Amino acid sequence: MKNNILEVRNVTKSYPVYSQLLHTKITKKIVLKNITFSLEENTALGVLGPSGCGKTTLAKIIARIEQPDSGEVLFEGRNIFSYPNKTFACMVQLLFQNPYSMLNPKLNIGFLIKERVRQYFKLNNTKVEDSTVNKKISELLETVKLSPDVLKMYPYQLSGGQRQRVAILLVLCLYPKLLILDEPLSALDVSLQAQMLNFFAELKQQFKFSYIFITHDENLAEYFCDQIIKIENGEILTK
Repeated sequence: MKNNILEVRNVTKSYPVYSQLLHTKITKKIVLKNITFSLEENTALGVLGPSGCGKTTLAKIIARIEQPDSGEVLFEGRNIFSYPNKTFACMVQLLFQNPYSMLNPKLNIGFLIKERVRQYFKLNNTKVEDSTVNKKISELLETVKLSPDVLKMYPYQLSGGQRQRVAILLVLCLYPKLLILDEPLSALDVSLQAQMLNFFAELKQQFKFSYIFITHDENLAEYFCDQIIKIENGEILTK
């Protein structure tokens, strides 16, 4: 029997709504209402729902980018906000909808990846030599099926599929236990979507990740995920 790696308990989140005329808060918009679910180890959970339903807000709360108004999120049985920042960074990673947002257009891919790998060793208090870093980078490039030639390129020189794989590589550098994918395929054409779904499935088996796969596409969720929850107007729909 698998253990729960993540538990979301009665999470509610709202944002203030301001009057443009009076420049004061006049009300609040509730984005999430008493969201409760759990995720087992090495399992892919689909979070399905239309745009504006609260999916991305939920992802940001689980990744500690946002705080809930009430409720709690437990990771491996412990409140996520009780973890030190460095520890949590190695456990939970969020892959945004637009991979370009993770890439500094002024820096080549090799520099970005090398700094990320060095961050991993630093987070684990490990002294690292250049040879170790280069070996790790070679392993990661092979994992995401990218040529070493990519290291010399800049983000604008990459195709959509290459940018997505580089973004995934930057996430893999920290070897997280939970990977949150926020609409990761929406910018890709149908053929690339199929390739990336198979790639994510391979990574899940290789690294024993747990996934939260956020999408509005029910077919993608059913193909990739072990279980699905549906959100509408900030609430989980019950059958």
